[in-house]
Amino acid sequence: MARRTKSYEEQLGVLDEQIARVQGKLDSLLRQKDEVIARKQEQELKELYRLLQEHNLTVREASHIINAQGGQST
Repeated sequence: MARRTKSYEEQLGVLDEQIARVQGKLDSLLRQKDEVIARKQEQELKELYRLLQEHNLTVREASHIINAQGGQST
């Protein structure tokens, strides 16, 4: 039995569908990545706040300490 080849339009349609599926998956993965980054940042901010509280430091005081140490060579 002879096999019919798909027209260019049919081939392009199939490819467009495949691209749309992959793009949907990519979009979903990028959203998940953004969510993980946001959770990581939130956790790091909590840890930083806890550290400041533990040492009774304000943000300004911590900034001065960091800037002062930045001028020192290690």
